[in-house]
Amino acid sequence: MREKVRKTIEEFHMFPQGAKIVVGVSGGADSVALLHLLSGWQAAYDWRLTAVHIHHGLRGEEADEDQAFVEALCRTLGIPCIVRRFDVAKEARTRGLGEEETGRLLRYAVFQEMAGEEGYIAVAHHRGDQAETLLMRLCRGTGLTGLVGMREVRGNLCRPLLECSRQEIEDYCKNAGLFWREDATNQQDTYTRNKLRLRVLPLLEEVNPLAVEHMAQTAALLAAEEDYLSEQAEQIYARLRLPSVPEEVHLPKDALSRLHPAMQSRLLRRALAEFVSADGSRSQVKALQELLEKPTGKRRDLLQGVVAENRYDTLVLSRKKEALQGFCVELPSEGEIFLPEGGISVKLQIFDKKIIEFSEDGCTNVFDYDKIDQILFCRTRQQGDYIHLKGGRKRIKDLFIDEKIPRAERESYPLIAMGEEILWVPGLRSSVDHLPDEQTKRILRIEIRRVQKYEGKN
Repeated sequence: MREKVRKTIEEFHMFPQGAKIVVGVSGGADSVALLHLLSGWQAAYDWRLTAVHIHHGLRGEEADEDQAFVEALCRTLGIPCIVRRFDVAKEARTRGLGEEETGRLLRYAVFQEMAGEEGYIAVAHHRGDQAETLLMRLCRGTGLTGLVGMREVRGNLCRPLLECSRQEIEDYCKNAGLFWREDATNQQDTYTRNKLRLRVLPLLEEVNPLAVEHMAQTAALLAAEEDYLSEQAEQIYARLRLPSVPEEVHLPKDALSRLHPAMQSRLLRRALAEFVSADGSRSQVKALQELLEKPTGKRRDLLQGVVAENRYDTLVLSRKKEALQGFCVELPSEGEIFLPEGGISVKLQIFDKKIIEFSEDGCTNVFDYDKIDQILFCRTRQQGDYIHLKGGRKRIKDLFIDEKIPRAERESYPLIAMGEEILWVPGLRSSVDHLPDEQTKRILRIEIRRVQKYEGKN
């Protein structure tokens, strides 16, 4: 394994001579192996290693013991160790995110802070982690970019163990006389990654013992194709983009329409990236593609305050200031999230149909979970929003008028949405297409409450 890791570092030009390297060390076998390997090479390459351990404040004495173990390991190897402590549960409530995601964000923020502009970050993701990432993205829905999985190098973040299996890592530790810590929560299927690791991957390896290895190989092949297509898209985008004011992007409609749909969607995502940090969602790209077929003067309000419009033969993207008055927050598949912009909390739970009970109070509703095939958002209304009722499709704008919702309240009224389709207008109507029926197996229960200050539970 030592030679495999060394070749990976050299092939991807991870750490130059004399590099400052921040190593994330949890105390598990993978991070212990990574730290030990890098420490063995630091003299030859004149590397300056610093271990960083994050105490998440979630597992009591066990987490304290992890910290003590990492500090002792670093003393043995003669490597400086920095420990940062957080109350991840409290921070998750403040951010309105899950503990797993909050912990990840906090970790990488510290790693980046310690590395600075000139340093590098080394983390211990391995082949099994790559397989879990691919499965997570497949379940959530993704394109070629998502199927690439984790890269060996992304900016100053490096993954030297990505070609190694978990078994290789443990064997290396045993042969080197290294001990490691086992996180008991890794054996609990509370988090998505754990469910995939504990339930799904073993089944796939029954089908093919090399399933994890093959998924990693597939990710590498797709990464090469993604790189090529991205380069082509960037060149076409630079060639097609028309002169405009700094706050706008202008693209010729006829040239866009002649492109292959796959390349067209890439260029539209690239244009959206001028305004939003995240990759343009499929629903937003589809909205732009539909707009290309519309006549001059037609426009669409997109997420995050972006507006697109047809100006004669040109597609124009810009930011609409008034659109920023609303809010749009992606909802987790399960859990509770606080939306300070709307002063509400939203709680989602998945149940078997036979055990579900709920009170019909206008703030709680249930839907057929298996009929929902998109990510849910809680947001305010946007142009083009609609809902399916018994009488047919109805615009949200018309629904608010019919229900005599005051104009001042319409722009801040929270909706549960899937793209432009509204699943639920709390207190008013629900989409008939997603209600439970005799074939329903799983129920999604959504509870939405007005709160002024979130007092989340531990």
